[in-house]
Amino acid sequence: MINAMGLTQGMSVLDCTLGFGADAIVASYVVGAAGSVIGLEASPIIAFITGKGMQHFLATNYELHSAIKRVQVINADYNDYLKKLPDKSVDVVYFDPMFRHPLMDSHNINPLRSVADHRPLSIAALQEAQRVARYRIVMKENSRSREFARLGFKEIAGGKYSKVHYGVMRL
Repeated sequence: MINAMGLTQGMSVLDCTLGFGADAIVASYVVGAAGSVIGLEASPIIAFITGKGMQHFLATNYELHSAIKRVQVINADYNDYLKKLPDKSVDVVYFDPMFRHPLMDSHNINPLRSVADHRPLSIAALQEAQRVARYRIVMKENSRSREFARLGFKEIAGGKYSKVHYGVMRL
């Protein structure tokens, strides 16, 4: 994910599909205190749980603790939020929508399934992301997914045997 995003210290990331926030925490760790990570979550329940969890989590590792605390959690639909942002205002826009073909052995995601936003990423949202992102748009999806082709992702990152791949659009 870090390589697909091309992350370095000081960058800004908009995670449009926060969920429990694992990817946002990794991004926050990499971009450091000089960077920023905003995590959008459409589900009010998931946004509340993730936001409270990040506020109150006590990591024993200072760098991890700091990374978690830097993630800004916002309960918002990315379709609306992206429209309000200025052109080229974020370095990387990231999408991890609910997979079209779920990996049912991902037990940590199972509690989210009933309250998650299951809409596929739309062309319109991707166009807004292209307007907002300075460097890259990245989408995480099942490695066998046809979503990459449907949405025009030509560059695919991920291991040969990995169940998850990343579509990358460089801008």
